[in-house]
Amino acid sequence: MVVAVVNAGGWGTALAVLLAHNGHEVRLWARRAEQAANIAQARENQAYLPGVALPPSVTVSSDLRDALSGADAVLFAPISRAVRETARAAAASIQPGQWVAHVAKGLEVPGLLRLSEVVEQELGTAFRGRVAAISGPTHAEEVGRGLPTAAVVACEDSRVAAGFQAMLHGPTFRVYTSPDVVGVELCGAMKNVIAIAVGASDGLGYGDNARAALITRALAEIGRLAAAVGADARTVSGLAGLGDVVATCTSGHSRNRWAGEQIGRGRSVEAVLASTPKVVEGIPAARAAVELEARWGVELPICRQVFRVVHEGAPVRDAIASLMGREPTAET
Repeated sequence: MVVAVVNAGGWGTALAVLLAHNGHEVRLWARRAEQAANIAQARENQAYLPGVALPPSVTVSSDLRDALSGADAVLFAPISRAVRETARAAAASIQPGQWVAHVAKGLEVPGLLRLSEVVEQELGTAFRGRVAAISGPTHAEEVGRGLPTAAVVACEDSRVAAGFQAMLHGPTFRVYTSPDVVGVELCGAMKNVIAIAVGASDGLGYGDNARAALITRALAEIGRLAAAVGADARTVSGLAGLGDVVATCTSGHSRNRWAGEQIGRGRSVEAVLASTPKVVEGIPAARAAVELEARWGVELPICRQVFRVVHEGAPVRDAIASLMGREPTAET
């Protein structure tokens, strides 16, 4: 198959490598001509996935129309805030017969739209219910190196989900399917908020007990929100939920956990963001979380405290003290 991977960041590049190893012809699109030329010449994305060679069946281009023309499937891999812009730019070149998925994790703010909804809006009614979301504990650095990984592809259209499953599944990348797009995308957005909380706790030196408590209670928050919006509770305990939370909250690859750790050590949010070219998705997701809390009437105390820290400048110690000082209650 011919697969267009739209955005040559670390995750997009890792997917291109995976797909090529699975026998597909891959067209990797880079936003800037200079970036495309550098990747094509080096046969490596030195900026975002250093040390991982591109197989010969991966071509790199900054011409979006050429990358999409005649492709059997399209994988959108931009950061969450660029999904709408990227889908809009691609819309004129995507045909109804093509399979479409995205691998971004977040929600559109304002509006609180899930990212498959954003893509569907830009591509038109022919794609309603046919845009898949691919999620799970999938650090690009490990996927690119061929380390064992499992993921889930969710779509209302089971044929699209099965198609991407067959395309991505291989010796080192196991893929499950799910019809629960809402739950998969919700988990993907919220786990980044939780990673900031865990990183901040680690930065303060609060230890394993605090880390475990935050992860466990954060999963309860995600579960309450999932139930309120009609998602499948099983998704929260699956790869997109528990799996991704564990990976994001404990891994040295996680930029959200790293950002939280830096904030916990006393650096300002502004200084942390200025020190990395990568996007910390948990910061906009924290705003989305408190808006979801208000919209659905569910309690998300950990997410609310992360919002206070990253958007209102609350000290991390005060935020954690607020969590510890809540009224005792039954575990739910």
